[in-house]
Amino acid sequence: MKESTAQYKNEQTVGTRTMELSQASKWANRFIIAAIIQGALAVCVTGFLLYDGVYGTPGAARIVASGGPGTWLTAGYLAFIMFGPLAAAVTSLFYQHIEVHLGAPYKGFSNILAWLHIALMNIGVVGATWIMMNGGWRGGALALTLSPSNPSAAYGQVHVQVLGELPPYIAAFVAVALIGAIAGGLGYIIAWRKSTRTASTK
Repeated sequence: MKESTAQYKNEQTVGTRTMELSQASKWANRFIIAAIIQGALAVCVTGFLLYDGVYGTPGAARIVASGGPGTWLTAGYLAFIMFGPLAAAVTSLFYQHIEVHLGAPYKGFSNILAWLHIALMNIGVVGATWIMMNGGWRGGALALTLSPSNPSAAYGQVHVQVLGELPPYIAAFVAVALIGAIAGGLGYIIAWRKSTRTASTK
């Protein structure tokens, strides 16, 4: 019997029942690809911040250390790492469990929800966190440029020129990510209920 490198099936005996289980989850694979792409973005932004911290003026290191707008840069970076590559990789485990271990591959409406999950969550996370990082980097650089010895004295001007206009855009992208997460959660519930119904009929 030929085995596909992408997906193959075996038989697993549970009590007196024999179940055919797919050994590969298409959605787990897609989220792994998303995690790889997000990881590549994380490498790029980390490399930029390291380079800017060493050779830039005033540099990412001073921007973060000065606090104020620099906190936006720190928070955005950490949020991107957690909700970007790490979250995508962990999410793939949920799909692997549902499609392989529970034997409930995504089809029909649940498949649409999974597409919404992967698209909206990744777009929302990247959009929100990168706006935060960009705002923090620009705002911190402006504060250090206007008042090198006391950056906090320039925070009011920084808020007007840089940070004040960003929250609505960040909130919009956060909402997009939340819609994607909710769609994914509904897909989990539908697939899980389908698996329990399938198990009860066997």
